[in-house]
Amino acid sequence: MSARDVIQQFGEPNRRTANAIEYTPLGFAVMPDKDGIVQVVMCGDVTGINGPLVNRFNGRTKEGIGLKSTREDLIKAYGEPTSSEKLRGGTESISYDSLGMTFTLESGRIYHMIVRLEPAREKLTDVTLEPVQNGAGK
Repeated sequence: MSARDVIQQFGEPNRRTANAIEYTPLGFAVMPDKDGIVQVVMCGDVTGINGPLVNRFNGRTKEGIGLKSTREDLIKAYGEPTSSEKLRGGTESISYDSLGMTFTLESGRIYHMIVRLEPAREKLTDVTLEPVQNGAGK
């Protein structure tokens, strides 16, 4: 998805920075690359579970994970994380590298989600080379 697609879908952003297009009333921001293709989606509020953006974002993953979901919900949906780090103030960062997702929790509840999107990869075509035998086809 391009940044232009996001703007067509959600309208003009509330704020643009050098790296992000922000939709504060909806509780999310996107970060496009230099070509305008969205690489990162950030949802929620970096200030904690009581931050105002936590209640503004109501999206969910296809497995039903969203802001205020519990640590147990995460493990049930995605299994054991790639990494888990306890942070100051009773917060925790949980990452699922294969999914490109990082969740930040306070008191066991998600208040911020980061989704890293991978660029579409070109499908490689398999080619088999066979030796040509001298005199073949005569």
